[in-house]
Amino acid sequence: MQCIKYNYLNDEFEGNLYDAKNGDDRVLIVIQGLKGLELPEKYASLFCDKGYSSLAMSYYGGEGQKKDIRAIPLDQFQTACDELKKRGFKRIGIYGNSKGGGMALLAASVVSDISLVIAASAFGHIMQGTGKESEDSCKAMVSFRGQDFPYVKKGKLFSDFLKRCIREKNIRLLYFFDEWDKKGTEENEIPVEKINGDILFLTSTHDESVPAKRDAELLVKRLNRSSFKHGYKHINSETGSHNLGYYPVNNNMLPREKKYPKECQKAREETLAIILDTLDKWKV
Repeated sequence: MQCIKYNYLNDEFEGNLYDAKNGDDRVLIVIQGLKGLELPEKYASLFCDKGYSSLAMSYYGGEGQKKDIRAIPLDQFQTACDELKKRGFKRIGIYGNSKGGGMALLAASVVSDISLVIAASAFGHIMQGTGKESEDSCKAMVSFRGQDFPYVKKGKLFSDFLKRCIREKNIRLLYFFDEWDKKGTEENEIPVEKINGDILFLTSTHDESVPAKRDAELLVKRLNRSSFKHGYKHINSETGSHNLGYYPVNNNMLPREKKYPKECQKAREETLAIILDTLDKWKV
């Protein structure tokens, strides 16, 4: 195994390539929802040990990168793919969890070199970005070649969240994102029909952070309407939590993880097996 490091200021993308050096022409870009490379590196190393070269990539928060989720340039994924092709890789996939799952779908929608997307616990709409307008004229969470995307406006999001908490007599992170997501329309859904390869949606019925199951069903319907020419599948877990990734984060904030830790861990192991099987059967 060989590790090659890339710096955003020098290479226009931030990441560490774990090259399995086994002659396989497949490589998997790995992204997560958190800033930094620590978590993506864990997955990249894991996949590399299984025989799949992987690029652990960070798309915001690093030196020279956007500090907030506002107008994050998807161009950096094209730059990364160009570098991977120079290194001899012919099949490029992308895998992400949570916010990284939605970003994986968005990246693949504009970068035609990506021929496999594995999105776990992902959002389905393009949201309004955080940060000030003075930081970037694009208002959506992502941009491509300097162009904005249609996005779901925040509106009176916090008051909507409080009303939901009062109505439900409970306080849950899901309410915040659920109320925001429900304002979405077909116009600001992630344009998954533009993806040039197979798509795997991984969700949980008991996701307490993001309405990922509902959004995956929404995006599958979008693919159906567009007569999508590639393969796509939605696999939903009835036992897991939002943390379907093999290396979970912030489990102490998820009631289901506290109540059913063994079931959630088993769901993660089952999800990893599904991902490895998908990689093994990846032909495009």
